[in-house]
Amino acid sequence: MDINNIAITILMSITTSIILGRFIIPILRKQRIGQNIRDDGPQSHLAKQGTPTMGGVIIGLTLIIGLFIARDFDLPLIIVLISTFCFGAVGFIDDFLGLILKRSMGLDAKQKILLQIVFSIIMMMLLKRYNPTGFSIIRVPFINYDLGLGLFAYIYFPFLLIGTVNAVNLTDGLDGLLSSVTVPILPFLFVVAMGLGMTSIQSFILVLLGAILGFLVYNSNKASVFMGDTGSMTIGGAIAGLAIITNTTLFLPIFGIIYVIEAGSVIIQVISYKTRNKKRVFLMSPIHHHYELKGHNEQKIVTAFTVVSTIAVLLSTILYF
Repeated sequence: MDINNIAITILMSITTSIILGRFIIPILRKQRIGQNIRDDGPQSHLAKQGTPTMGGVIIGLTLIIGLFIARDFDLPLIIVLISTFCFGAVGFIDDFLGLILKRSMGLDAKQKILLQIVFSIIMMMLLKRYNPTGFSIIRVPFINYDLGLGLFAYIYFPFLLIGTVNAVNLTDGLDGLLSSVTVPILPFLFVVAMGLGMTSIQSFILVLLGAILGFLVYNSNKASVFMGDTGSMTIGGAIAGLAIITNTTLFLPIFGIIYVIEAGSVIIQVISYKTRNKKRVFLMSPIHHHYELKGHNEQKIVTAFTVVSTIAVLLSTILYF
């Protein structure tokens, strides 16, 4: 893929995303599909009550349109698409039920995990069909060693999928945060896919990048629409699927460091609360809320997290190549 095609694909996706936003956001507002803010969240977020949500459909539709135009489908792309849209469907159902029931939570944790396990099993079956002898071999950072997982692969990949999707979901808590920290990751995955000769995956990454950049026009502070679990789980499924298909799963904790920190802060908070007589490590988790309560504004937190994400991606690039 030459530089002109790269630029055209991204520009078309950005434009498509912006145009879809112009039509979809008023529909969401008219149908009163607004965000229900948690009562135990930061008090500054109460002003966001009623802001249109489920804006992730803008990203999903942009992906569908862009890939339909590209018409470059093969098994690697199908695997990534299933990861993207199956997990995105879980988010959509969660948002839909939450809106119908007028509460901040839709599906309960057990229902989410059950659906995610089912989709992870489907992914495992497709991965084995795509690469019967090598699907369980992963590349190790630092030493460039190929490690064979054997039967452990049947635990490793589902854990990676579910863990990544939920970590990405937790990152979506401030205006533009998830979109901003994800943007630097996609060029790295694009270069890896280019080196592997995966043209369909390259197209997918470029369309996703454009879709997210276009969505940021509406999602940056002050957001006129939230992506909801529909968007965050779509992005999470995409990142997990791309990491698996490009064999960069052990690089994921590096280039996806913000996702890891966000999920880790929640785990640490829960463990501390349950084992230390309800003592908390953070003022609130995920950690972006901790910094909010420390007095930092949303724009500053998003900028700082994006810089950290960019540094982590640059480190991943050095280690990979």
